[in-house]
Amino acid sequence: MELNTSMVIGNVMRKLVDEGVTDFDSIADAMQTVKDLQNIEGLYSNDRYTEFGSDSQALVITEGTGKKNECILWCVNHYLGLNRNPRVIAKSKEIVERYGTGAGTSAMSGGMNTLHKAIESRINAMTGKERTLLFPTGYSVNLGAISAIPGKNDIILFDHQSHASIIDGCKLSGKQWLAFKHNNLTDLEAKLQRCQDKFQNILVVVESAYSMSGDLAPLREIAALKKKYKFYLYVDEAHSFGFYGEGGRGYCYEQGVTDDVDFIMSTLSKATASIGGFVSTKKKYCTLMSWHSNSYIFQACISPADAGAVLASLDEIESDPALIRGLHEKTAYFRKGLRAAGFDLGKSQSPIIPIYVRETKTLLAFGRNLYENGVFSVTIAFPAVKLNEGRLRFITNASHTYDQIDRTLAILIDVGGRLGIVPSASA
Repeated sequence: MELNTSMVIGNVMRKLVDEGVTDFDSIADAMQTVKDLQNIEGLYSNDRYTEFGSDSQALVITEGTGKKNECILWCVNHYLGLNRNPRVIAKSKEIVERYGTGAGTSAMSGGMNTLHKAIESRINAMTGKERTLLFPTGYSVNLGAISAIPGKNDIILFDHQSHASIIDGCKLSGKQWLAFKHNNLTDLEAKLQRCQDKFQNILVVVESAYSMSGDLAPLREIAALKKKYKFYLYVDEAHSFGFYGEGGRGYCYEQGVTDDVDFIMSTLSKATASIGGFVSTKKKYCTLMSWHSNSYIFQACISPADAGAVLASLDEIESDPALIRGLHEKTAYFRKGLRAAGFDLGKSQSPIIPIYVRETKTLLAFGRNLYENGVFSVTIAFPAVKLNEGRLRFITNASHTYDQIDRTLAILIDVGGRLGIVPSASA
């Protein structure tokens, strides 16, 4: 197989295996070669990093060359910009002085403190569930909760575009699992109907907002299926908790289906600008998960400073509705400008706005040219998405200014026009 810069690195292994190459070192060498070739031409974006952490305007460094570019940052999930909020930062500093740095051990081994319990209580009030279980990360929630819930004779049905953590949770469960077509109610219902008499319990897992496409799930319609079929509903609110629904209660709340959702999950690394994750449900289910979720039992609790940042962020969300309103207004403004220019945004509805560039060579060139002109977002390709669905993902934050949005639009239109992604402005 000839290696070149226009290859999707994530697909190199699969292509080599198809050709009969299965040696670990040979596959690793091939992937490294493609990465090195792309780095030489400035096409590889995944190793770039910020000098002083994420901000709407950040200094981004290209690993290897050390080249620094001041860029408008569009690849970070701090939707409400609270990672730079002075009150959130001050709270974290205060907490470190009083509680120290690390938790030291897991929740089941004595690592919890009053801050963790306060987070669980606050989230209970927001989700309207009996109890909340706090995990070290959002990924480990899906890994632990989904693997712990199903029983011996159960099946998990999940949306085809579900996050890797959901799929890994299904695999770890050791139970049967089956994907249904993305946001396709007909396919979901057909699979529910087929599984009703074959399995003791059915767990349906969806995301409220999908991280790679920005699509919103038809939660009302999915919840309505519970009137016809028996199943438990698990909703991942990682990309909606904190900035949908009154007081940031989430998309389940906004759609009026909270009571129909058995498990509400989210991360704390996005709207609440920290780290951690949670699942809210019935008290008895939390007890079950606390004894059967390895990622809960054997991982240390989030640090006190991170817990303090979550609580301070929740205070900001509750006290300042303009934060959420501003985020959605800026998202609508940005999306309108992109659509007017002719960019392919798919069916995105949330602050996640993908720009689809389905030819790999053009996608990589697009990312490089944007970066060189001061706009940074990483290229997304297989296996994160399908081979013909490469994209750059733009994540609107409340901290983005309208001037930054306008500058980004101008650069996108200019670069996109020169690469033939959209009609040229000079044509």
